[in-house]
Amino acid sequence: MTEFAHTDVAVVDDPSAGVEPVAGAGSAGPQRRMPLPDFARLLLRNPKSAFGIAVFAGIVLVSIAAPLLTHGDPTVPNDLPGQAPSRELPFGSTDQGYNVYTQVLYGGRLSLLVAGSATLISMAIAITLGLVAAYSGGWIDDCINLLTNIFLVIPGLPLLIVISAFLTSTGPATMAVIIGLTSWAIETRILRGQAMSLRNRDFVLAAKVAGESTPRIVFGELMPNMLSRIAAGFAFVFVQAIFLEAALEFLGFGDANKVSWGTILFWATNNSTLLQGEWWHFVFPGAAISLTILAIVFVNYGIDELSNPRLSSKSPRKRRRRRMLAGILWPRSAAA
Repeated sequence: MTEFAHTDVAVVDDPSAGVEPVAGAGSAGPQRRMPLPDFARLLLRNPKSAFGIAVFAGIVLVSIAAPLLTHGDPTVPNDLPGQAPSRELPFGSTDQGYNVYTQVLYGGRLSLLVAGSATLISMAIAITLGLVAAYSGGWIDDCINLLTNIFLVIPGLPLLIVISAFLTSTGPATMAVIIGLTSWAIETRILRGQAMSLRNRDFVLAAKVAGESTPRIVFGELMPNMLSRIAAGFAFVFVQAIFLEAALEFLGFGDANKVSWGTILFWATNNSTLLQGEWWHFVFPGAAISLTILAIVFVNYGIDELSNPRLSSKSPRKRRRRRMLAGILWPRSAAA
């Protein structure tokens, strides 16, 4: 009551100074800012992951804001052909008069969308098969292992080339599906191995005794304690997907009428830009692909440093951050 009365007096004496304390006083008042999750806050404090997140967020925002950053149409040749980079044409123009700057900005939309969709498909398969195989065991584990070994033996890019050659249409949606359906095997094996180390923990055995169903134990007990590995898996598969998408389009298996980083490289090869000295036609889309992959790799490094006890530092502050992250990612196993 003393503090509340003091606040009321302050409001009467100085109305301009009392508005803000009254608006924020009490637990029932509206929250002005949503607090970040602990996992995101720890990643942003790590220099490597913070750098990767900032670069990747910048690439995504630039791709989304492409209509605001350039007024041209990536599919319409409006400039003089073969122009080197200048103030008017930051990335130069192609032999047909297309603005490379406009194409790179708009091409990021399609490349990131295909890679992100393929990553979601691949990780959904990997999480389901890996955790179910580890928890179920027996013939289910044997069948999933056999299927995983088949996909591990077959090289990924040649398999995608063969599949794309037999398809009549290889648009962005088709490419995302075939990349997602052929790039899940490595993460399935990794997640299965980690899940096998958790399936005999006390919280899993307690869920069994309580009569929980297999999907409830797999996705409600095992998966929340593997978030660090799953996050690293997303980063790894995304890097793989964006490389495979660009490689397929560069080799001519994509839709050449769509503008993406891979199709820009495809047309640069067809126009023999290396022989003509027009380096800007392939350097800038290649740099966009490399920068995106570099950003994801730095995010993965940050996840490893924060969650892997073997990478612990002598700094007490960093050790406390890793313990906090371990409590977030593996709540039950960390308490055991």
